Amino acid sequence: MKWWFSGRYFGLQHKNRALEEWKSGQPEGALQAWKRRQARASSATTTVSVVGVEPIFAVSDVPRAVEHYERLGFTTSHHDAGYAFAHRDELTIHLAGIGANHPGAGAVYMHVDDADRLADQWRDAGIDVTGPQDFEYGKREGSHLDPDGNLIRFGSPLPPPRR
Repeated sequence: MKWWFSGRYFGLQHKNRALEEWKSGQPEGALQAWKRRQARASSATTTVSVVGVEPIFAVSDVPRAVEHYERLGFTTSHHDAGYAFAHRDELTIHLAGIGANHPGAGAVYMHVDDADRLADQWRDAGIDVTGPQDFEYGKREGSHLDPDGNLIRFGSPLPPPRR
């Protein structure tokens, strides 16, 4: 059996639009120069850098997921009726509607500047939040499960100990 996923499940159109906008803002000849440098580079000695990640959460009801993430303070956009994106600062979460027979099992960790303030904002919006609490590894962390069982963990550094 051959597996095939359309580009929308990996956000390719979303990323291609951003890439085209970036390209249009580059100086004349910059793209061609970059392509020449890449062609000269040896694939055996070139390290590939991860420049970003975007989790994909399986959701049973895209409109419900969009409304939920908007209550969490995310802005949203849609690819189509069955696929949406939740955006907050530099994080984008893909909301992939795949039907009620496939509940979510995704997870994301959000590094934030104030875990308590985020938890308070979410609670004020009527969202169930666990924590936050302090951990010996120097973080104050909390979590939230969305309606499809996807986990959002968040944390901020503990303040330095007083002397």
